[in-house]
Amino acid sequence: MLIGIKGGAKRRLAALRPLAGRACGLGAGPGRRQLGPPAACMHPSPCCAALRAQRHKARGHPYTPVMTRTTPPPPVDLPTLFPWLTAYARTTVRLHPRPGTPGAQDSHIGGPLLWPAGEAWPTCGEPIINDGNLEPWRPASPIPMIGVAQFFARDIPEIPYPDNTDLLQVLWCPAKHQQEDLWGPVVRLIWRRTADLATVPTETHGPGFTAPYPSSVSLADDDYLPRPCVLHPERVTEYPDCEELPEDLQSALNEWDRANSDYQYLLSIAPGCKIGGWETWHLTDMYELPCTTCGTETEPLLQLDTTEWDGGSGPRWQPLEDRDHAPVDWEDEPTSLVLGRWGRLTVFLCPVSAEHGFRMAMQ
Repeated sequence: MLIGIKGGAKRRLAALRPLAGRACGLGAGPGRRQLGPPAACMHPSPCCAALRAQRHKARGHPYTPVMTRTTPPPPVDLPTLFPWLTAYARTTVRLHPRPGTPGAQDSHIGGPLLWPAGEAWPTCGEPIINDGNLEPWRPASPIPMIGVAQFFARDIPEIPYPDNTDLLQVLWCPAKHQQEDLWGPVVRLIWRRTADLATVPTETHGPGFTAPYPSSVSLADDDYLPRPCVLHPERVTEYPDCEELPEDLQSALNEWDRANSDYQYLLSIAPGCKIGGWETWHLTDMYELPCTTCGTETEPLLQLDTTEWDGGSGPRWQPLEDRDHAPVDWEDEPTSLVLGRWGRLTVFLCPVSAEHGFRMAMQ
């Protein structure tokens, strides 16, 4: 079973703030469902993921491969200070990607995708924009999409897989597009049932795969080519961005935070690549992202981040196993993705049905 969904919906630019008093932001508070191989490098060029991985290996990487990553405990026990916050707690799955050689049967970021033999590889014919030319233009040939990530239900059951599916594959066009939700890569989600793949020939699409559209190689944005990474999933508790809370609760939390300044970076929302949890609205005010099919407020499905932590969030969110091996610049970040202005891209899914499509935000 395959369900392919293309994102894109009209952004409500005129309404960047939520309705007053909307409890818990994404839908309706504590009762909401938590949302909590592999990648086709379609570019035989110096910017392809395979060669980037080789370069990365040659220069060495600060991470030591281990089987787990452990987030330190929070410096403050929020539920003790604010018992009402427990109603807004969500579990997020920190993916903790680290450079490696994932296979087609693995959950990963940037590895080879398990693909039915004979199924056409997705391409993108949408107009693109370049940093030096913001006027959209259409390439002469479609741009092959690349595999960004793949997640099996056995590894991350928190993903709300549609009925009769247990594999999510994420692809995007590695060029910048002017879309209604954001300027960035065109994303495609594919939901599959692994039992179906067991009965048909499969092939691996990943680093080293020869692109059928060599003329499009120069159109790929290096920032959108993920480095192959293995995952070390870890479940942690998050609390919402302050703007997601009713006004009276916002006031109580803000009054406490004025003296502590810990909530945003150390106590609420995990940085880095993750599944589910809460969205951070640190770049813009919060705005609604309703499903374009049914109007239900969408919920975070997947966050891809330029950095796994930074100077502000590191004291809390840098794993214990990495305390002696902090990245020194963005090229040392595990996935090597650069999203927006060193920000994060979140895919939001309709909780009613994955077939309704999805929305996106860049923060």
